[in-house]
Amino acid sequence: MQRSNVIIGAYNLLPEGTEESAFEETYQSCWRPYLSVLYRFPGISAMLHYSGTVLRWLESRHPEFIMLLEEMVLRKQIELLGGGYFGPLMPLIPAPDRLGQVELLTTLLRKSFGKRPRGCWLPYYAWEPSLASSLQSCGFDYCFLPERQFLIAGVPPGELGSPVITEDQGRSLIVFPVFDALEGVESPLSIVDTLASLSSRLGEQRLYTLLFPGELAKELWTASGLESPDLLFERSFAALQREGLQFETTTPSRYLKSVREFGRAYFPGCASALLMARSMPADATAADGLDCPSPDSGSPRRLLSRHEESLALYAKMHYVRILVGQLRGDKSRKKTAQEELYRGQCGGAYWPGPGGGLASLPVRAGAYAALIEAEKITRQRGSFSPGIISADIDFDGAKEIIYQGADINAYVQLRGACLAEFDSFKTRTNYVNVMGGRDGGPRRLCFRDRISEKGGFGADRAGFADARYVLVEAERPSSVASLFREGQAELGGKKRCLSLKKTFSFRKGGLSVDYEIGNKESLPLGFRLCVELNIAAGLSAEAVELAGVRGRDEIGLETGKKCSESDLNGLRLTNLAKGEKIEVRSDFPFALSHAPVLLDSIVTGAGQPGKSSYQGCGLVLGWDLELPADSSRRLSITLELRS
Repeated sequence: MQRSNVIIGAYNLLPEGTEESAFEETYQSCWRPYLSVLYRFPGISAMLHYSGTVLRWLESRHPEFIMLLEEMVLRKQIELLGGGYFGPLMPLIPAPDRLGQVELLTTLLRKSFGKRPRGCWLPYYAWEPSLASSLQSCGFDYCFLPERQFLIAGVPPGELGSPVITEDQGRSLIVFPVFDALEGVESPLSIVDTLASLSSRLGEQRLYTLLFPGELAKELWTASGLESPDLLFERSFAALQREGLQFETTTPSRYLKSVREFGRAYFPGCASALLMARSMPADATAADGLDCPSPDSGSPRRLLSRHEESLALYAKMHYVRILVGQLRGDKSRKKTAQEELYRGQCGGAYWPGPGGGLASLPVRAGAYAALIEAEKITRQRGSFSPGIISADIDFDGAKEIIYQGADINAYVQLRGACLAEFDSFKTRTNYVNVMGGRDGGPRRLCFRDRISEKGGFGADRAGFADARYVLVEAERPSSVASLFREGQAELGGKKRCLSLKKTFSFRKGGLSVDYEIGNKESLPLGFRLCVELNIAAGLSAEAVELAGVRGRDEIGLETGKKCSESDLNGLRLTNLAKGEKIEVRSDFPFALSHAPVLLDSIVTGAGQPGKSSYQGCGLVLGWDLELPADSSRRLSITLELRS
């Protein structure tokens, strides 16, 4: 019986913004034991991928790991894979950025280990057909896609042991079929058990390629009941070594030297099973005789339709990319801005993947921090003038109002006339970064308005929160924008006509919003105007200090609990980690309802429900108003940043 070739490997990436403690825990329980034990089995070959983020962390915290890795590369026991430096979802970024990200990681690998990688790792197996030409242009010969994507491309199950050639615009790329520990199995198995299972299911194959995420080692160790992860890997590699008569480990480059002919396949847009499932609409069911989108295939961009927070970050990334592309003259500054842009393209921040991803406030904040820094670098001193521009940055066919200041950014969308982003350049923080729902729920924005019955914060009686406003065209300073909307509110069991005009005035360090609400009826109306302010002033409830202001008195409020107050004149939120305060003031006293915004369905890397995740402060300010017939009322809210 001819021996089957086996490629075993692990991909190791943690998103930007991941806490230091998570890096160290993953190192001690996953990365270190895997490599140190593999080192003691020189007859077993493997391939490994580390993102640039992980490699830089290892260089600074555990240089001994890099030395061990270098020795194993020199003795040709392992092959390192390249890819995007910050682990981007390749279909979401433009081709020039793909090349830039790849070259960053390739340069790091070449300098550290003396060899340019031939193969590419695609985070979360995110694929679109154009990637074949992009990756080939980046100097790669091959990449990897899971078994499921081969079957979608029409490759028969009996041929899942052979790489194929795919092509785009005349440029070809070899694609290896992968059996991934997170794809299509109820629970991960040991290497030998996985090979036995595959042989039983698919019959004898010439090649088996087995991959698993490096952080999965902790779950395997915990499930095994062994005293250490080192013992787990020692038993696994020893068992594989005993199977030497049936299986021979190899590396992708070594295997390709023995292959002369390849089949051909064209792969449609797809990604890992987990990513595709998370990009499906939450209520996707077949209806009215129409088929739902298949969870198995389709563009990974589908996640942008499901998660508004993902679309917002994606839009920010492309907008900043335009600004970086306009930099001229200073090559050093442009290079620095590009690297920050690439950092903001970290794929883990764009979808709610293992460990939280998009649903993790620190991960989202890390991506925004990089993009804000890149934008800050593009502001040329002496030639930059603060002001408002209009541009459709979120690709919805309507232009948003964008204020570009020397120290802040502010984006106002026409839907609801809401503040959709508020950036501090000093702390590299987007304070409107509160995720409200994982399954397509509305984004948590600032200055989102609703009309309720007097005396409470009940259900919205009008539709101003989601209605599209009209930008009032008038001769105004470049820092002022007015938006107007007429609508109906159901008050006292009857529909009443109201109008609402919101004027945003921007200045250094903050903004003010002037409200003018009008009663269009021939009789007086009473109601409560409620204004939502959703603010992520810190990465955890403990990192935020919240206080109400009543006259000259300050009232401490707990950020981790629901609370309410009345007759307040202002609020103060302090970002304890960065030493910046957000002060909210009103010219009329207001009632306050506060509740921490939590997500209860964060999924850990093991796919099990985890603890709830803090997202920010959900603040609702309320004013009870009495409007005579055919009259209006004005009030103003200011939002300022203080050191």
